[in-house]
Amino acid sequence: MPAGPFVLALLAFTVIFLAAPFPRSLGAAPIRDNHPTAADTLERMAQAAFGPLSLAELRMVRTAPTRDVAWAGPVQDPDAAPNNPASADTWGNDRKIRATLIIWLLSNPDAAKLVHPSGIGVAGARITGELDLSYLSVSLPLTFIACSIPDGIDLSFAHIRSIDLRKSWTGPIALQQTIVNGDISLRYGHYGEVNVFRSTIDGTLDCSSGHFDGSNPLSVVETAIAGDALFHQGFTTGGLIYFRLSRIGQSLSFNDARFTGKGENGLNAERASVGGTLYWVDVKTSPHTKLDLSNAHVGALWDDAASWPAPGNLFLNGFTYGTISGGPADSATRLQWLRLQPRAMWVQPQPYRQLAVVLRDNGRPEGATVVEIAHENALTEYGGGSFGTRLWRYTLRWTIGYGYRPLQALWWILSFVMLGAILFRWGYTARLMTPTEESAYETFVKTGRPPLHYPPFNSFIYSLENFLPVVELHQGNYWRPNPRHSPAGRPRVPFGGETLPARMLRLYLWVHILAGWTITPLLFAGLAGLLRSS
Repeated sequence: MPAGPFVLALLAFTVIFLAAPFPRSLGAAPIRDNHPTAADTLERMAQAAFGPLSLAELRMVRTAPTRDVAWAGPVQDPDAAPNNPASADTWGNDRKIRATLIIWLLSNPDAAKLVHPSGIGVAGARITGELDLSYLSVSLPLTFIACSIPDGIDLSFAHIRSIDLRKSWTGPIALQQTIVNGDISLRYGHYGEVNVFRSTIDGTLDCSSGHFDGSNPLSVVETAIAGDALFHQGFTTGGLIYFRLSRIGQSLSFNDARFTGKGENGLNAERASVGGTLYWVDVKTSPHTKLDLSNAHVGALWDDAASWPAPGNLFLNGFTYGTISGGPADSATRLQWLRLQPRAMWVQPQPYRQLAVVLRDNGRPEGATVVEIAHENALTEYGGGSFGTRLWRYTLRWTIGYGYRPLQALWWILSFVMLGAILFRWGYTARLMTPTEESAYETFVKTGRPPLHYPPFNSFIYSLENFLPVVELHQGNYWRPNPRHSPAGRPRVPFGGETLPARMLRLYLWVHILAGWTITPLLFAGLAGLLRSS
């Protein structure tokens, strides 16, 4: 056979052989992926349980096994206008997520084990129905950014990792007896009434820039917060914030906060305990804003006078604080602060004593004394009591400063002694001061001078001796105002008559002696600290 036809036949056979399919016993089947991803499995499970999923639900389910956030909106920007929850009513069905689907993802054992440890993350979605996670133990964080949850969230008696509701608009949020092993973020959004009762928050409660609605917008009662409770950057509410009986490990901070509306609003932290600092700075108040710190305790106080509530709206009885870290620290301004309490509270001793202790500990002993005296003044003016009681208190006030300034009595002693010296000297010159012995008296009437053996008159010594009790300087027993004498150069008064100048001088001597018997013992009692009420 010629070589040419043979080569052609060989080539034809080779082509036919290579083109024929191999039997299965001669080769492996094509490689195919028969192992679906966690997202595929979760999607199939969700569709089996809930039927067809919306686009937002599908994104959430498929994103759940990852660390990503499922964006339901057209853009991935929480500040973009299309993601503003205020317009959630205009969002289409493709942005809706059923609350029951979220609950299923967190509570169904088969589904929950496919969710990433970073938890559920959704942004720009409208959650329909109440997100009821009450009594569940959820070990995963919850993140809902710029979402609309109009029917609210119920976490009562739940055990959760953390919850982030930044920029979201929600209905009421229930957190009664909830354990949160992390933070609660209610920032930048609008929130319905939030009820936190007897709960435990291991992290921080951050409400900065949040708007809280309702007559009881945020009630945190008997709750333990390990971190801070923050109300910063334009936090706004028209109601009363409650922190009664709560314990905060770090700070309770209102900085750039706004209290608005015609109804009662402000902060009630009665019997609360704050381990760090209570900040009340740059707070805008209304005439109805109240700040109730009755029986509360804070490690330090930092405030400013412009943020104080209106008169009658501050309650400080039982309030204790370790120091004043910022804001007014002088006694005069702080006394104005105390006067913002209702008038019936002005006489309560504890607010004054606490302020005095802090001022003294901070190196302001004079300021502390001013505060203590201010409390006594308040008792005198507003504490009631009989006329005699008030007269006695006024005596203590003007003589020895209620015992806090006993040396103040020296000015009264000096004034009385000098005044007496002037008046008694005038009386001697006018011959209204006469010797008490008969022979000396006769000589004095005739000559205007006592006998040489008689103790001469010294007006200063006479005034000092009669003012100071139990002091004998040999003047008082030898000279007396004589009411039957006229001033020198005038006719003598008949027997039984009295001249007005002499009578007035005698009356002053009695007042002089009584003042000495009152002021001098008060001086020594004040020096001994016997008259202080605290």
